[in-house]
Amino acid sequence: MQDEKTNIEPEVSEEAIEWEEAETTTRSDLISCAYYAYSAVEDIDLTLVSKIEANKIRRIKRQSLDIIAEVIGEMHAEIFDLGEED
Repeated sequence: MQDEKTNIEPEVSEEAIEWEEAETTTRSDLISCAYYAYSAVEDIDLTLVSKIEANKIRRIKRQSLDIIAEVIGEMHAEIFDLGEED
């Protein structure tokens, strides 16, 4: 009977783990990742790559700028809208 001890641990799904990691992503992390993505493709000459690759590079640049703009917008709203609530 003693040899048949069961290990009782709560099961954690992969979805729960991914969600927890997503919640711990800071604004600084988001801006940094977007900046690094943009920087990685910034100097690629679009005339030297295929049309499909050029479109991917344009999309990365656009999405990176969108992320940066969104996060900066949220931070700006929090900082400057606090005074208007009083």
